Amino acid sequence: QVFSRDPLILYIRNFVSADEISYLLNASIDKYETSHIWNGAEGRIDPESRISETAALDWDDVTERITQRALRIWGWNGSKQSYPNPLRTQRYAVGGFYTYHYDWDETVTQGNPVATFMVYLVGNCSGGGTNFPNLQRPADARWCEVVDCDDEGYEGVTFKPAMGSAVYWENMHPNGSFHLGVEHAALPVKSGEKVGLNIWVWDPEWTPPPGEAERLAAWGF
Repeated sequence: QVFSRDPLILYIRNFVSADEISYLLNASIDKYETSHIWNGAEGRIDPESRISETAALDWDDVTERITQRALRIWGWNGSKQSYPNPLRTQRYAVGGFYTYHYDWDETVTQGNPVATFMVYLVGNCSGGGTNFPNLQRPADARWCEVVDCDDEGYEGVTFKPAMGSAVYWENMHPNGSFHLGVEHAALPVKSGEKVGLNIWVWDPEWTPPPGEAERLAAWGF
């Protein structure tokens, strides 16, 4: 389902099966580490910005199958040299969150994640949605099944963490410039637990288009 065309955002039901979810959760159990905030190649723990645990998954038949599924969805766009980063699960307990951020990195001049899949593996929680503050809430009430139409506490659009579903978005404009509309946050989990699977499609050939530094500076970056 196309939620937005600019930025391009898709909602994908049943992106992963119940068996795949069970496998990924079991594969993550012994791998969780405190999540970091990254700036280029430099990472740090910052509980004021992010509280969660991350597990880097091994490459095997299941993760390869899920990766290929993601690439088929993404594959109509971008460099043929693009590839997904290793799959990672993110576990959020009560109080877990990730403040507003972009998946693209303005500090590098070559290589960037051009697209993102946020896949919900466990969503038996209150709170914990994925909020895009710069998107318009949909006029069509049918979207209220998957986005929080009643939440007055946050601007923009909040996708509910529905097990097995995924939100896909493209981080760049067609000319390769950073899209400011894809700022997002993992909202605090109020009760229960949320586990997500991140798939980032990386383009090692990406370079900023002319004037990008000046454009970002005008926006305060």
